[in-house]
Amino acid sequence: MIKLPRLLRPKRRDAAWARPFFDADFYRAEYPDVAAGGMDPLLHYLDHGWREGRNPSAVFATLYYADRHLDGGVPQNPLLHYARLSPPERLRVPTRPGPDFCAIQAEVIAPYFDARFYARVAGLEEGGEDPLTHYLAKGWRRGLNPNDAFDGTAYLQAHAHVRRLDVSPFYHFVSTRRLNPGQADLPERRATGEAARLPPDPADATDAQIYEAVAAEFDKAYYLDRNADIRHSGVDPIRHFLDFGVREDRDPNPHFSLRFYRSQYRREIAPGVNPFFHYLAVGRGRGFKPNAYGRGPWPAQVAPSEAEWGQVRSAAALDGARVVLIMPVYKGIDDTLRAIHSVLSAAQATPFALVVIDDCSPEPALSTALADLAGRGLFVLEKNAENLGFVRTCNRGLELAAGRDVVLLNADIVVFGDWLDRLLWHAGNDPSIATVTPFSNNATICSYPVFCIDNQTQLEVGPAEIDTFARVCNARTRSPVPTGVGFCFYMRRAVIDAVGPLDAETFGRGYGEENDFCMRALKAGFSNVLAHDVFVFHSGSVSFGALIATKGADIFRTVLTKHADYQRRIETHIQVDPARFARRRLDHYRFARRATAVPGRRVALIVTHDFGGGIETHVEAMSARLAQAGLDAVYLRTDGLTGVRADLPEASRIDFPASVLEPVSIPHEIDFVAELIGWLDPALVHVHSLAGLDWPSTLALMGLIRGLPTDYDATLHDYSAVCHRNHLVRPEGVYCGLPAPSICRDCIRLDDDPESPPPDPDERRRAFADFLGGARRVFAPSRDLAARIEGALGLEGIALRPHEEALPEAPPRSETRRDGPLRVAVIGSIGVHKGFDVVHDLALDAQLRGLPIHYTIIGHSYAIKAMEAVGVRETGRYGSDAAALAEIARLDPDLILLPSIWPETYCYTLSLALAARVPPAVFDLGAQAERLAELGQGVRLDPMLVGNPQALNAALLALPLEALRAAQPAFRPAAYPRILEDYYGLLGAAAEERAGADRGPP
Repeated sequence: MIKLPRLLRPKRRDAAWARPFFDADFYRAEYPDVAAGGMDPLLHYLDHGWREGRNPSAVFATLYYADRHLDGGVPQNPLLHYARLSPPERLRVPTRPGPDFCAIQAEVIAPYFDARFYARVAGLEEGGEDPLTHYLAKGWRRGLNPNDAFDGTAYLQAHAHVRRLDVSPFYHFVSTRRLNPGQADLPERRATGEAARLPPDPADATDAQIYEAVAAEFDKAYYLDRNADIRHSGVDPIRHFLDFGVREDRDPNPHFSLRFYRSQYRREIAPGVNPFFHYLAVGRGRGFKPNAYGRGPWPAQVAPSEAEWGQVRSAAALDGARVVLIMPVYKGIDDTLRAIHSVLSAAQATPFALVVIDDCSPEPALSTALADLAGRGLFVLEKNAENLGFVRTCNRGLELAAGRDVVLLNADIVVFGDWLDRLLWHAGNDPSIATVTPFSNNATICSYPVFCIDNQTQLEVGPAEIDTFARVCNARTRSPVPTGVGFCFYMRRAVIDAVGPLDAETFGRGYGEENDFCMRALKAGFSNVLAHDVFVFHSGSVSFGALIATKGADIFRTVLTKHADYQRRIETHIQVDPARFARRRLDHYRFARRATAVPGRRVALIVTHDFGGGIETHVEAMSARLAQAGLDAVYLRTDGLTGVRADLPEASRIDFPASVLEPVSIPHEIDFVAELIGWLDPALVHVHSLAGLDWPSTLALMGLIRGLPTDYDATLHDYSAVCHRNHLVRPEGVYCGLPAPSICRDCIRLDDDPESPPPDPDERRRAFADFLGGARRVFAPSRDLAARIEGALGLEGIALRPHEEALPEAPPRSETRRDGPLRVAVIGSIGVHKGFDVVHDLALDAQLRGLPIHYTIIGHSYAIKAMEAVGVRETGRYGSDAAALAEIARLDPDLILLPSIWPETYCYTLSLALAARVPPAVFDLGAQAERLAELGQGVRLDPMLVGNPQALNAALLALPLEALRAAQPAFRPAAYPRILEDYYGLLGAAAEERAGADRGPP
């Protein structure tokens, strides 16, 4: 432990000590709240930042340093402590998290961590994974809480900067409490209404309990506004939701998504249980997300400070303006002043005038503020002599615009960047365009990210960043809309002159007038468009909220009275959704920017399938190792026959809800897939599997990968390069032996798959030979697999890379064997190629002949009833390696049979057997036999015994169990200490570049 004299509260003189080790650019980029506040970054860190656990640079972790090197006595600034060490001392002191960080975090939070509570909410089995380790490694990322008094999701919402630190919220809370003496104890969890008095199982709740719990958090106004058919029915909206709405995906409030919750937690929700009630009763307490984002609502707007007003530019005079912005104002001082400020602070190349019209506001403070700002010459202020209503006020603005194009702006919007220039580009590009509307969070058919709703939930980035991203990824693209939306509504003067102004007689109070104007424009031969490259934030209905909720249906009926085709046009538009591709592009661009947001880190693109199994286990483990080396994994998963989908590892540090990303069609959008990869700019591309795609899509994706500027690696996990079934097992359930293509053609005829017919075997082998031949390196986890593929494809130089594994320590075994029948365990998910028929026939033979041998599957088979009929017991799916090892220890088998009838390419279940120190028996083929031969352990059985259960049972009963048991040393899996160098063989310049990134700035 390094000790220094007590440091005084930081003074400005401390800046001289800290400055050589402080990166101001990093601090501003990492903590946007500091940059927005305008405070000097170094002074912020010295005064506040270190106590909040913020990092002063990419190579100095405040909390790690404090908990690793400081004694926890009098709080002291870790960076100043480091700065005052001698140069030799600084060389010996690590400042960024290393392998010891998890143990340090565990020591800090252990006194406050409720292991029993956590194991229950995380679904951990007794004797399985350590709860504290699970929480720190991945549980907090899933929203799980460490005890029943701490709400991690709420903590992250309240302390946005913590997300940038990549540590659990509870560790941050406890660690910073040590830096801030006198801070309050653990905060109470957010109240859950009546959930505390509900039965433990939601399925046991009474109707009265369900109604009461739902009513506490049901938003009636929201529900009625979203569901016009219920608004005038006179039905209790809560009752309607419980009886009908839940089945129709009608959300109970703006922050809960039935569709998301039902899909995300389908295994947790019992049949017949209302998902919203499940969330209130148990889901929230277990950290389940109510929607894809789970970040709470967008914060309310705050009126600008005087200093902020001093930084704006005055709008142009009316006679010098190219376009006139018209903003009717009624109430809402914070929203209104923030809207005006955003317009005046966003510089445009287009000269514009801003006309603010005070429609007899009932808020004197707002009227006074507007008069003061207009008196400074910032904009033109008009005040109605009497309240005219929104539409007449807009028409008054149209008259004041004196023949110029106009943009109507609601008083609760916020604009960003060169929004007006971009909006006007679309109008200038096509003289037939009557109106232009941008994307917004709250704009019905122009809404983003979710179509046709008020998106009140915060995203992982702010509205300004969304607008910037839209400008880049959707530059100068647009789509037709039947109507614009009035929150930000460009109107061409020629169209106003042709069809007339807004219809104030019909829509005097507002809402519906822009729909009518757009319909008149359409019928006059003009068009209305949505600009994909502009995003405007819209708080939503500051002046019209109550009107819409109570009169929405009447207004809609009025529009239909004037335009009977309006409803059909809207319904058709919603069904077709022409802007869907633009929203999807923006989703993926946000994702790519989030994945590449951390300075000094790069992306590793992992191409794989979505079928789970051994490949998933391997890529998850590899992703964790790559993250340690500064590469954050992004998955490109195959999705159906023709699609790919971007995704993230389970424990990714990338803060983005990848579940919202829709699949991308390879046949129709291969260029978009290439763009996405370009946005990610991966430093490493690793192809693990293309399984699931049809052949044309497989070829197209191969071609795209081959054309990337980044070299790609490939790992062979199965036989998909030579067999469309991947595992060389014929439909009859026999191993084919990897014959010549001429014999494979006969085998293909046994398949009947008109949707995805396999290619000719020769074509498959040629295509994969070319693709694998173009890889920087091809890896195989076993020599057997490498030899078979090299022989079939004519390749050379496949690199042997056994999978790296980190199995938990197995429970101790008894030294002596129990008396009784031979106990044989089979591990895993047992299908035909994994030896289902072998196990079934062995058990049937033992049953018919009364042999002293019992078979148990630690896992499950695909036909449980058939196995039960011959006396095979199944323990069911195991949730983790630790659970499987615990089950092996409990059953204490004499032998573990791995009855795969094909040459496995690695075999994780063999590792479990070796780790449990139970003698394994395999057929003498593939990776499973190769590993046992190299280790000199276990039993390799003649493959001819596959079809001879009597002889196989006899062979098993004749095994020298005691000798086999004694020959089971401790399991030693493969390890690659330096993953980039030792596994990938990235040496020289690449390694030097990575090392330089790791060191950070000098």
